[in-house]
Amino acid sequence: RVVTSPVMLFLDDIQWADSTALDVIHTILSDTMGSCMFFVGTYRNNEVQVDHDLFDLIEKLEISNVPTTKVSLAGLDQEDLNTMISDALCLYPRICKSLSDILFQKTKGNPFFVLE
Repeated sequence: RVVTSPVMLFLDDIQWADSTALDVIHTILSDTMGSCMFFVGTYRNNEVQVDHDLFDLIEKLEISNVPTTKVSLAGLDQEDLNTMISDALCLYPRICKSLSDILFQKTKGNPFFVLE
């Protein structure tokens, strides 16, 4: 049977996955029997070392000719962070500037930590 409807699998924080789980992901993604899979896996680059099993998975996928795309997200710059804060507080950006500057210093513009 040929699969005509694609399936998307999204796994967040895969830096916590063990080697067995990563092997299962590799097996699913390297299946060449007509599967139509779109996989998105996210991880926090500040929580993994270069010897992490996740990088072995990426290498194995590339060796298996599974197309991969890596997207790195950086923190917000000070102006964008100020816009986010002013929108969240329903205040003019000039009023939020000092708060935004403090948050930028503490979070380096990481929106996840800003919202915490």
